[in-house]
Amino acid sequence: MNRRLSIVFGLIAAASLGISLTSCNAPSCGPGTVQMQQKNGELKCVPTDIQAQTTPCDTDGGNVVIVGGKCVSAIQCDPGTTMDVNGICVGTGGGGMPTCSTPATGKACVYGNILNFKDNMPNTTPVHVELYDALGFLSGGGLIASTDSTDGKNYIFRDFSPPQFGIIIVMTGHTMANMTEAGTGALNISGNGQYRVDAYAIPKADSDAWGFDISTGGAQIAKYYKDPKPQPTQLIANETMAASGVTMIKDGAPAAGAKYFNDALTAVDGSLTMTSTSGVAIVASPIQMGGMFPTFTGSGGGVSPWESIQGGSAANIVIITRFHPGP
Repeated sequence: MNRRLSIVFGLIAAASLGISLTSCNAPSCGPGTVQMQQKNGELKCVPTDIQAQTTPCDTDGGNVVIVGGKCVSAIQCDPGTTMDVNGICVGTGGGGMPTCSTPATGKACVYGNILNFKDNMPNTTPVHVELYDALGFLSGGGLIASTDSTDGKNYIFRDFSPPQFGIIIVMTGHTMANMTEAGTGALNISGNGQYRVDAYAIPKADSDAWGFDISTGGAQIAKYYKDPKPQPTQLIANETMAASGVTMIKDGAPAAGAKYFNDALTAVDGSLTMTSTSGVAIVASPIQMGGMFPTFTGSGGGVSPWESIQGGSAANIVIITRFHPGP
């Protein structure tokens, strides 16, 4: 085979592989087309979804597709997420629960979902949310920050100065005639920290149906769960194993005046002496100015020991604490 003939065969082979080569007889293909050899040997410009020389696209990997001549991701992220450099959808806070970013130096950030007390489902009633220094709260002050949750589902407090003793209360429903003030506490809040503390919302109609007077001493509510104890910076209310048969303990003895909710968590059942299948107890435990926080725990229910957590209450205010196995 002479050299000229071998060049002709080489051009034919190259064209069959879709490689665009120029020659004096080759057509000039415009954007969106590529040169292809026809069955009769003629070179012709034909439409294509992609120009191989300018848009690399490894569709065999399964993560990209060709759309309108462009290589785009085959992964579609949900609202409230965005794709990072590794092709993973990560939360941005938009369209969902806002989350903390790195706080300013010496500051802290706390955020969380707001749940209905009765069924643990997301709250959907707009609600006012306040953040307190727990010690200052007892003397009628201690307000750190406040916000309004327009959809009632979550809240966030960014860049606040942690209280001296690191104890906070997230309070919902203050100043709202249709809501009962309901607080959830967290300990060991410090500078540069990020914390999730899920809170509760209680419609006044629900608390009125309990058959328990909160107007004088308020109420400390204990919710007992057999689920593992959460990390102290991630107090997420996602437990599923409510504990029945638990006696509420205050400062080392059965809590005087403690009552227990029915299975549906709609009312206090005066006949009960320990938790029902709802796993919830309630007691008035008002703390006077200058007083000490009592320590609450539980006894029974197939768990030993229950974790011990300080608590208390104030007139017309309900404080809700979740207990898990552990000291």
